[in-house]
Amino acid sequence: MTARRVVLFVTHDPFWRLGGGERTRNLALAWMLGQLFDLHLFCLAPVGDADRKRLAALRVSAKLHPCADAEPAAAFSRLAEIVSEIGAHACILAKLRLDFLADALSPGVLRILDTHDLVSDNVASRARAGLEPWGGIDLSFDEEMQRLARYDHVLLIQQDDARRVAAAIGSRALCVPHPVSFARQPVRAQGRVLGFVASGWQGNVDALDWFAHEVWPALDGVPTELHVWGSVCQVWAPPAGVTAIAHGFVADYAAIWGRIDVAINPVRWGSGLKIKNVEALGHGVPLVTTTEGARGLDDDAGRCFRVADDPDRFARHCRELLADAALREQTGARGHDYAALHFSPQTCFAPLIRALSV
Repeated sequence: MTARRVVLFVTHDPFWRLGGGERTRNLALAWMLGQLFDLHLFCLAPVGDADRKRLAALRVSAKLHPCADAEPAAAFSRLAEIVSEIGAHACILAKLRLDFLADALSPGVLRILDTHDLVSDNVASRARAGLEPWGGIDLSFDEEMQRLARYDHVLLIQQDDARRVAAAIGSRALCVPHPVSFARQPVRAQGRVLGFVASGWQGNVDALDWFAHEVWPALDGVPTELHVWGSVCQVWAPPAGVTAIAHGFVADYAAIWGRIDVAINPVRWGSGLKIKNVEALGHGVPLVTTTEGARGLDDDAGRCFRVADDPDRFARHCRELLADAALREQTGARGHDYAALHFSPQTCFAPLIRALSV
């Protein structure tokens, strides 16, 4: 029997503890890698037996390597040791913030970066909103491409990102979106629940503020409940006059998406593919989002989901979908079919699997 390729996945975040789009992305990637390769995980955060048990419970087949000291020099040294110990064929770094570890990889080891999103896009989007770069990382597109050019493969989460990066670094740019594979949620006869699922990231807080102040008043007279899930509940409070039911983090997908009649994502700035949108489509839940929210999905706007940047139009889409069960049924079915076609695990991971199998 031919030995399986050894893949090392490096992350700064213990994604198996769940919560937020980044962790969801990393979990899906690790689960796939563990099925096909000899997977090792190196996390730049304290981990212990509870973390190993959690990985096993999530059916992630991998060996977890602790990092006793996450300071850059110590992490660099430890990564080099692990690569040598396990005979790694490839190493995947999760996000550009781990770029400082790339030179710890010995010659012959495939260097792969999973970008999640483009830092330069995030910088530009935040600048338009009058905000400083996140985490102090301020890169132009050309500067970011210089960094990405050091890798054998660069994973992009949506097609537009992949096309632009491929123009700069060639075929090393691989489009590897976030996969979903869920049963379609049934449509309830009476639609009244608008649902938002999000982390405590600043862009999500801004989205809820905009929705509460600008969109919610236009829903006056429509029987509507706003439900919010995720860690955003810890950092956002509804303004006076807006009743929002906060659920916090819930691990059970069906307990979230099965309660939402219309999913909203009123995010106004950011970058990459919005995983909450993909999950809504994957569950067959009608979605109303913004132009920014629809990045990576915009080839079927209006048919599978609704897009609006104006608060009155956003509210009108919500009202129409809440009022019409047949419209929710039709839109949800189209969204589910769209997700099955574009975001199945087989479709999303195929380019990466081919790259790792060479």
